Amino acid sequence: MLGQLLDGRYQVLQILGGGGFGQAYLAQDTHRPGFPKCVVKHLKPVTRSPEFLETARRLFTSEAETLEQLGNHDQIPRLLAYFEDNEEFFLVQEFIEGHTLKAELFPNQPWTEDQVIQLLQQVLGILQFIHSHNVIHRDIKPDNIIRRQQDGKLVLIDFGAVKQVQTQLLTLLGGTGATIIIGTPGYMSTEQGQGRPRPNSDIYSLGIIGIQSLTGLHPINFEEDPDTGEISWQHQANVSSELVSVLSKMVLHHFKQRYQSAAEVLQVLKHLDTKVRTQSLQPISSTQPPQASSQQNSIEYPPASALSPENYSRLETVLLEFVGPVASRLLKQIAASASNCEELISQLSLHLRGNQQVDFKKKTMFLLEKPTLLQEVTAQSEIKSNNLPSQESQLINDSFVHQCERELADLIGPIAKFLVQKAVKSSGQISRGEFVKILASQIPEPEKALQFQHRLLS
Repeated sequence: MLGQLLDGRYQVLQILGGGGFGQAYLAQDTHRPGFPKCVVKHLKPVTRSPEFLETARRLFTSEAETLEQLGNHDQIPRLLAYFEDNEEFFLVQEFIEGHTLKAELFPNQPWTEDQVIQLLQQVLGILQFIHSHNVIHRDIKPDNIIRRQQDGKLVLIDFGAVKQVQTQLLTLLGGTGATIIIGTPGYMSTEQGQGRPRPNSDIYSLGIIGIQSLTGLHPINFEEDPDTGEISWQHQANVSSELVSVLSKMVLHHFKQRYQSAAEVLQVLKHLDTKVRTQSLQPISSTQPPQASSQQNSIEYPPASALSPENYSRLETVLLEFVGPVASRLLKQIAASASNCEELISQLSLHLRGNQQVDFKKKTMFLLEKPTLLQEVTAQSEIKSNNLPSQESQLINDSFVHQCERELADLIGPIAKFLVQKAVKSSGQISRGEFVKILASQIPEPEKALQFQHRLLS
């Protein structure tokens, strides 16, 4: 098929995948300026009998009409054409430039709660739309969610029209609809695995992705509660009880106990999103009494009896190696209640796996050593110097925002500008230090995230 011109217009560039009597190709439209890319899906009927072909034609046309309706949503690829050639059927869809969500999910590198809420809200909005058209996606997984390069929005792809036509045609050939499965193990609910998907089967799959992003674990590594059979994951993530409740209900084993619609989940998340943003984006200084703000910079340090500003920064750097961008928030949360360094390290290590706990404690031994007189004097000097304006405590301006865009783009590509502008709009009056920390949380590699902060705040 490579190089072949389909319908006298779509030139095949690459085979994307497929099997059985379905195939997908990357092609270019030779009738449009610039030869834009598109995706062609190909259905080959297994028999040429007139009755079977007529049924295939009717089902294929029906699925194409459904995709035409779904393409009215900004975050679903548009149907560009569908045609029949030599008793074989073809769909042509918009090609989405970007990268899949899979490219953003790294083992043992959890996302922040705010990032997960944004993911859920965007995809739930798409699910609400497709379910209103009586369509169940049936294959929600990171590979089928693309972050569009031009604006950073998430786009849901591979509605499997060809696969759904195949299912119905195989049923005609003697199979049963309940035995022909569409979906991906790990992301697929029990009822979908039995061939009986429902709208909240899609909600289950999205919930699994949410848990994967929060824990840094692939679904095949999720634990199961031996008593209930439900997924046991809460102890492996630093997350609020509210979000735990939402995700846990999304992935309940029995579909009747889950949320029944995407709209229902969105309503719950709307309240939770407001709460998380208020906590994570509010300038620290605005919550402190005036006399306290003159003795601290924009980073909220724990009491001096627990940790000095210098050691707080060093501890955060160590923690970043183990948990990624969530380090800052996790440390701030636990340090607020720790009465001494030993308790702080012990509490932090509970969020790590067994083999990581030993390494973490070794790397934080410096906190338990008694400081020398010189170190104490240096620490006091640093506290006093915080009264003076610094790069980190200054408010952001246009010049600094552009600098952040350039630095972030070097690390994560064109989506950087979108993320920076979004942070500007949602953060209000905020110090440079806090602004850079928000942006650094979008960088998946901990070392690069730390270097990013140092370059902009040094």
